[in-house]
Amino acid sequence: MHQRRKNPISPAVASDRGDDSHPQLQNGRTSHHTRRPTSSSSFTLILLLLFSVFLFLEFIAYRVLNDTNSSVDQTDHVHQSTPAASPPTKRPTTSTLSRSSFEPTNKDKGWRVKAARRASHENSYFWRTHEPDEVPPLPPSTDPSTGEELPPVVAYVTTLTKCAPKHKGPLDGAAVLMHSIRRNSYGWTPMQQNGDEKWPKYGGQGGRYRYRAYVIVDPEASPLNPSRSGECARALQKLGYIVLHRAPLVPLFEITDEFHPDMTKTEGASEFFIEYRNKGYVGQQRPIEGPLSRPPTENPDKLKLMMHNDGCCGYTETLKLHVYGLIEHELAVHLDFDSLILRPMDDLFDAMLGKSDGHNNIPIAKGPKTKTPDFTKPIDAAFTRDYNSVNKPSLDAPVGYQGGFLVVRPSLEVLERYRTVLKEGAFLLNPRKGWGGKHGGYYGDLTFQGLLPYYYEEVSPSEEHNAIELDRCIYNQMADNPRKSTYKFPRATPLDPEKMGFKDTDVCRDGRKDCSDTDCQRVLPSESLTTHFTFCKKPWDCSDGLPGTVADETCKGLLSEWFAVRKELEDWWLSGHAEGQPSYSLDATIVKVHQQREGELEKDRYLGYCNEVGSGGYRRMVEPDTSA
Repeated sequence: MHQRRKNPISPAVASDRGDDSHPQLQNGRTSHHTRRPTSSSSFTLILLLLFSVFLFLEFIAYRVLNDTNSSVDQTDHVHQSTPAASPPTKRPTTSTLSRSSFEPTNKDKGWRVKAARRASHENSYFWRTHEPDEVPPLPPSTDPSTGEELPPVVAYVTTLTKCAPKHKGPLDGAAVLMHSIRRNSYGWTPMQQNGDEKWPKYGGQGGRYRYRAYVIVDPEASPLNPSRSGECARALQKLGYIVLHRAPLVPLFEITDEFHPDMTKTEGASEFFIEYRNKGYVGQQRPIEGPLSRPPTENPDKLKLMMHNDGCCGYTETLKLHVYGLIEHELAVHLDFDSLILRPMDDLFDAMLGKSDGHNNIPIAKGPKTKTPDFTKPIDAAFTRDYNSVNKPSLDAPVGYQGGFLVVRPSLEVLERYRTVLKEGAFLLNPRKGWGGKHGGYYGDLTFQGLLPYYYEEVSPSEEHNAIELDRCIYNQMADNPRKSTYKFPRATPLDPEKMGFKDTDVCRDGRKDCSDTDCQRVLPSESLTTHFTFCKKPWDCSDGLPGTVADETCKGLLSEWFAVRKELEDWWLSGHAEGQPSYSLDATIVKVHQQREGELEKDRYLGYCNEVGSGGYRRMVEPDTSA
């Protein structure tokens, strides 16, 4: 039996009410005056009565829907959740990290659960008639003309879950990201531009490993969709990304006939769907008893609904886990579209493949949870932590892995373990202790950023586990401040605290007394290998960096490099030497390319690609005439 949750008033709100909520007690005395009813007061009473009836009907509807949606779960103590929704507009603050943290408004309402359940079923229904894409055969391992052995092909992977007009900027990000990979990989011929200060400053000399670029696509953004929702994936295909349709490791909700009468029928269903339907769903194997079981007072659908709305992308964020499934490759790297490769990661790749001869040339993190890997054997995974999402910094506070960067040695066995983790759904919500009761309480903890530390620190067998936490100022550089700010969100160190209205505190986000050795906001691009445009904001928003802070120089250097790599890519497509790649060949297209470089905003930095600060001032890349 469900009990309607109360909505307690915070002390701040209660104190703001003062005596105004009790007019009969104002001025320290009770009023004994009586008033004769008037027409206006009668009208007010009628409105209050109607409003009360409305609330009563809404409550009845809620109870009926909620009881209907959770009746099955009450018998087997199974939690259910939901597929991805639009990303939150704000990061969680300290004040919001209560038991209702990251939860959607009125999360217990039955209609919300039903809508999430429908979205999950629509995702699953796609797979009734489709199969996951196979990975195309890799190029030969030897040079056909010389017989020389060629280096391994590293898989670079990104994920696409939605496509809307606001996602057009990230498409330019995907193009520039791929070119930054290309120019730092084996086979790239450096482009010389003597005396041109607008040329990229870093990398561009090739590397020791070959590459191939993939994009994992959710059905909602499939290139098979004839509508606009498929445009982004088709554009990525034209750029040279290989599209891989992938389903979540398990459905968020059990696959039933609730929305499609043929969902449980075998006739006409793909082999993959029949197998997928039998794999279970999130929380199906949740322990009935013990510390990881669901409390009887917790709504059976609560975990699923919160996963549906978690972090940036909801449950579809778990599609990133398919990076482990690319077993055709010895190594796979997952990056977000707003990333940029500044220099080759060859030393890291060597170490992960056991080619470093026990020598450590890798910049390792200096955090309190950092463990020294065994460099005498291959490394399973490389990651960075996101200390910016920590709620209450301490040496033992849970810390998520940053979701925009992960390097792994693919393994189907590891992928199956993640599937088991999702089916168990052992995430403690009240209080919010997270996966296994240890990994949670921060942004994105329900999906990718919480699943990774739970797996590598709790699930993975210790004798097999050999991961490395990288220096986040060198890899996945976000120019973040290692200290907490008096501002409610993470902020860079202000040059003039009085003018900016906030200042640094003495609290290090990793819990140490001194964190000056991880002050990424002061680490210039000349020292980093990869970057991730989060705090510095997106290049396609014509970001002005972080003016008034010590991070401004770092951010402007990273932004300038992104625009320089974009220009190099366009010049490569214009040159006619990009054999087998997209190109600008039509005269009208070439004119448009040069016109897009006529923006007036700080041409030294933006190279003509911006008219003004903000996404409205960005001048998008011209679509190439030919495809890869």
